Amino acid sequence: MTLSPDLPVDDGILLSFPKGLVGFPQLTDFRLFEPLDGYPLKFLQAVTSPEISFTCIDPAAVKSDYEVPLGEEDSEALALASNQDAMVLTLVVIPEDPRGMTTNLAGPLVINVRTLTGFQIVLNSDKFPLRYPILAQD
Repeated sequence: MTLSPDLPVDDGILLSFPKGLVGFPQLTDFRLFEPLDGYPLKFLQAVTSPEISFTCIDPAAVKSDYEVPLGEEDSEALALASNQDAMVLTLVVIPEDPRGMTTNLAGPLVINVRTLTGFQIVLNSDKFPLRYPILAQD
């Protein structure tokens, strides 16, 4: 699921994470940037601390069977009427050699595309890898 194309992309799309992100509980407002022709990558920048930003990816682009097992409490908190209302992103780590990029499947961001509110969900890292390779390894 992508955000509506009629939303302004140049200034980013304002998202609210009421509980913040893991390690950044004080940062609750972010702008999501979707670079032209940049799919599946997106960029999330803190509004109050713009020096803090994250690279994100649509996890379906790297693991087609990836699904976030949302509990009833999380679904209710996000006010998800259906799965179509949810956009899932995972955070990316880009090392010095970008061929080693990984994404954190254990800490997805789930965003209600209608309300623009999201939560970072913490999943079992035994089942969902913390460092899932983005590019095929030779």
